[in-house]
Amino acid sequence: MKVLSIIAEYNPFHYGHLYHLNEAKKSVNPDITVCILASNFLQRGEPSIVDKWSRTKMALHAGIDLVIELPVAFSCRSAFYYATGAVTSLVKSGVVTHLSFGTEANNLLQLQKIAQVINNEDALYKSVLHDFLGAGFSYPKARILTLEKVLDLKNDDLRELDNPNNILALAYLQVLDILKNDITPVGILRKGDYHSLDPNHGFASASAIRKLIKNNDPNWKNHVPSFTREILENDFKDGKGPLFLDNLEQNIIAIIRRTNPLELQKIIEINEGLENRIYQSAQKHSSIKELLTELKTKRYTYTKIQRSLTHIYLNYEKSLDLKEPKYLRILGFNSKGQSLLKHMKSSSELPLINRFSNAFKIVDSTGKKILDLEARASDLYSLALPNPNQRYGKQDYYNSPIKYLI
Repeated sequence: MKVLSIIAEYNPFHYGHLYHLNEAKKSVNPDITVCILASNFLQRGEPSIVDKWSRTKMALHAGIDLVIELPVAFSCRSAFYYATGAVTSLVKSGVVTHLSFGTEANNLLQLQKIAQVINNEDALYKSVLHDFLGAGFSYPKARILTLEKVLDLKNDDLRELDNPNNILALAYLQVLDILKNDITPVGILRKGDYHSLDPNHGFASASAIRKLIKNNDPNWKNHVPSFTREILENDFKDGKGPLFLDNLEQNIIAIIRRTNPLELQKIIEINEGLENRIYQSAQKHSSIKELLTELKTKRYTYTKIQRSLTHIYLNYEKSLDLKEPKYLRILGFNSKGQSLLKHMKSSSELPLINRFSNAFKIVDSTGKKILDLEARASDLYSLALPNPNQRYGKQDYYNSPIKYLI
């Protein structure tokens, strides 16, 4: 049985996602397709425009058979940890045969070679990387410069390596290499620029569509399938979205202002004095935009800072030490997905969770930490929704998997 998997945020699901899904199915001809879907806070450190349940509906409408959650413990992390959570979930499900992802160039073999070099981290690689980091470059940029030097690659070979799609593709390949799993990677060439809205240059990106929505530009409706449009319009009408990082800014800044820098240092991914800079900046500024502008440096990208601010909001501490998933939470399925779930009951190395209220009884102590963080993230996400009547807590406990059984 061929089981195709896709790791996604679908924030929101658009024509580019549909193209990728259809091309992946053409390439693999799978019996069943599974999606690992990011939770309510995403890899760039932003809240999703609508919650994970609405995005699950989009995935099922698009032709995904089974949707599994990527907990916020991994969905709001840098690329490698994001990939670790997602790929480990796929591997431990015991059923996945293929993993498809978007790339910016037809360079899968090149990316696999680079992934192996990074994983091996010989003395030369470590030394060169250390030098570039010491020169003040961000980690992604320092890694590109290191690979260029160590592998004697030309700029053309690495020109797209700092693109979000290739960064994630590389991370997926790293984790597959580390786990020594035989899941087959399937790269699908992306159409269009990452931030483009020009239909002549491919599909509009999710970030560009979100920008249109944020600016109240109805043109966003032209860039998504009808089912996405309907789901978003219903959520917006009910005040369940749209949600942006700006909606959290007063809460985030309030938390920073009342927190000692030594406490901020306990938050994951905050180190090297960043806690002091964040604390001092929050005393002077009252908007996320101002914080990001002041805190961004050659070493710290906007995305890195955004994640740090969101981690503060979620109180995601280093001491949690969450390195890999400990359960597979089901967000939704159709008839095919339901049949696969029956098979996974015996094949999966991780417990399957359908109801959040029962989850704490069947996971280990680390799993309980992941669940606690997930519940807190959902509660804080809902607190910022436009409609006060939608801001109730315990939403993870009230929502069950979405079933599209025909």
